Amino acid sequence: MKLYPIMVNMNSKPAVIIGGGEVAARKVSDLLEAGAMLKVISPEFNDEIIKAAGLYSDKVVLLKRKYEKNDLNGAFLVFSATNDSAVNADVFREAEDLGILINAVDDPPNCSFYVPSFVRKGDFLFALSTGGASPAMAARLRREIEKHIPEDIDLVLEKLKKARALLKEEECFSCMESSDRGKILKKIVSDDKLLESINSCSDDDMIDFLFDVKDSCD
Repeated sequence: MKLYPIMVNMNSKPAVIIGGGEVAARKVSDLLEAGAMLKVISPEFNDEIIKAAGLYSDKVVLLKRKYEKNDLNGAFLVFSATNDSAVNADVFREAEDLGILINAVDDPPNCSFYVPSFVRKGDFLFALSTGGASPAMAARLRREIEKHIPEDIDLVLEKLKKARALLKEEECFSCMESSDRGKILKKIVSDDKLLESINSCSDDDMIDFLFDVKDSCD
């Protein structure tokens, strides 16, 4: 099976989580970080979920009961984090009937999508998947690759975002072709010294820095 990779904007979008244990708590944490609105359904909830519901009462609704049909109405995504394959199957069937994407943790037959192993720092998001074959291997490979990711990658990306916006919006760069602006950005990211320079560059000096890079491209 060939999977199609996407990054989903969950800001203010509704998600339903079936389950109240440790795995469900991780889903709650990750989805809250992405800005989702959550409905969590389970006969019991662990302390982390209860704490999250208290801190984010405007974003988390807890329903202390078993899953029931029609619990998925209006959901954008569904996560089934139970250890009951029969419940997972029931949730999967309802999600499929409603055309909602569902992930059942460690239960590939009841999934329409898989959650990759990922690391996030600011706007940086690196994700790796084995297509549900071995989440443990995906996590191991992610940890190995993570060692080579700069610790300040989130700060560097903020500077690159600023540079990209200036090249597109500032009048002094308006005469440039889009391809030429792209050359400037590509030169910066391919040169470690330029990356160090832009990371330490103040907003006031950014335009001069970009002109210097432009001159080196000519």
